[in-house]
Amino acid sequence: MKGFKFKLQSVLDAREKKFKDRQLEFAAVKNRLFNEKKSLDFLYNELEQTQAGLEIIINSSVMDYTFIFCHHNYLSKLDGDIKNQHKLIEQTEKELGEKNGLMLEALKEKTMMEKLREKALEEFKKLIEKEDMINIDEIAVNRYKRPA
Repeated sequence: MKGFKFKLQSVLDAREKKFKDRQLEFAAVKNRLFNEKKSLDFLYNELEQTQAGLEIIINSSVMDYTFIFCHHNYLSKLDGDIKNQHKLIEQTEKELGEKNGLMLEALKEKTMMEKLREKALEEFKKLIEKEDMINIDEIAVNRYKRPA
């Protein structure tokens, strides 16, 4: 609206920027969580394939203990990697919750400032309306007083 200037516009702009920054941080952590889960799926897939390979070696007519030992060591390593990946996912989920809380807090702050702006705009509109009514009344009084 022409002539309206919100006194706290710079604060509102800062809170909007803060909210956008929090959204970006949340999205980055969410993306990282997705990638960590994808890595976990890859590790589980690798574990299944290695176990299947080990079964083939054990069921074959010629047993090579070196291959069995290598597969067993790799399976142990994969088990450790899977446990570490679960811990990493748990930490990332915790961080995601924290970022979500920060984002919601920034949204509340921004919404509060937007409501203050709307209230100030309504007060400005009422003031303009009141001034218009005073001008209309003044015009009506001047026409009434003017001799015909």
